Amino acid sequence: MYNDLIRNFLTIRYNPTDKSFLNPVTTKNFQQKICDSSGIKLEKMLKETIKERFSNTDETIAVSLSSGIDSTLCLGLLRNVLPDRKIVGICGVFEGGFDESKIAKNIAEKFNADFKICHMSSVFSSMPELINIAEVPKWNTYQHLIAKEAKKHGNILVTGDGADEIFGGYTFRYEKFLYLLKPKMSWKEKTLNYLECHNRDWVPDQKNIFEKKIRFDWNKIYSHFKKYFSNKLIPIEQVFLADFNGKLLFDFIPSGKKIYSHYGINGISIFLEPKIIDLGLRLKLEDKYDIKNNIGKIVLRKITKRLKIKHINEKKGFSPGLLLDWEKHGNDICQKYLLEKNSNIYKQKWINYLWVEAAFKKVNTDGDIRYLNRLISILAIEIWYRVFVTKEMSNKQKL
Repeated sequence: MYNDLIRNFLTIRYNPTDKSFLNPVTTKNFQQKICDSSGIKLEKMLKETIKERFSNTDETIAVSLSSGIDSTLCLGLLRNVLPDRKIVGICGVFEGGFDESKIAKNIAEKFNADFKICHMSSVFSSMPELINIAEVPKWNTYQHLIAKEAKKHGNILVTGDGADEIFGGYTFRYEKFLYLLKPKMSWKEKTLNYLECHNRDWVPDQKNIFEKKIRFDWNKIYSHFKKYFSNKLIPIEQVFLADFNGKLLFDFIPSGKKIYSHYGINGISIFLEPKIIDLGLRLKLEDKYDIKNNIGKIVLRKITKRLKIKHINEKKGFSPGLLLDWEKHGNDICQKYLLEKNSNIYKQKWINYLWVEAAFKKVNTDGDIRYLNRLISILAIEIWYRVFVTKEMSNKQKL
């Protein structure tokens, strides 16, 4: 019953057979190219979107604010269109993670917005709560604390979701994909390259994670990507197609929806309005991604420069310091649930106990982040099963 879900969550981090909240895009969405090298068309459209969404209310607007281009542009445009509206920027900070709060605070002050910091707790100890909100075995939903804080100020939370997928933000992956690309590659070879660019979602001995009940087969995983890499789009646009129809549709958007519903707020991304998606996908490649210099979101950068919005150039986001969290909390918690042979993941014959034992040694000896990610995801499956299936664990329980 759960075999496909477990295989997919432990290999690509989402289940591509679930129902999506947005319609998938196709190769047709990349046709009939639009030139907007200055970003004026997009800027006008984004401002129109803000007017349509927020002009009929005077409610406080919370913004999930990092120091990157997406959220700072959201804040800058909101203030430009709504000069008198109360706005609150909320920044998440993890112990051991990259702290964007100082830069984010300066950005908030520049645009006359209040500023709040959310100190995010361990992803391990809060696992039952995270799983309960997501309703699936996902652990990287710690952004719920941003939504929880936003609820204190009103019912609106604005995020920059979708900007990376639509306007070319994953430059570190594009560079690697293009480096691995060779002439006349088959769709499967390009799929292998694409998955190599997401290699924190799986490990070299991936097949050994599972017991025979799961019947793990890489070809089943590859088949989900065939339609993205067996078409006439140029390779980098095939990556854009896969990015939009993958984690955005089946991971980020549904996670956000569940979080917003849990806290009773209206989560809005101005980048995910249909007209913005349509324009963004049809932009000429040079308006999104500079291959030679490996710079993305070209058109967004043009807008931020014109509006004098400063941001960091690196992609950071709200990210936990996983190894520190492992040392302080995760190692003991995972030993309790994953080195217990009576755990559900073993009783249900899903997970190979010997692989888990070896993964512990790899993480504790080498600090291998890929194996740590797999252990956290396996823990998420165990906790999800206890919360939703056997109901032996309360979602309020701290591990």
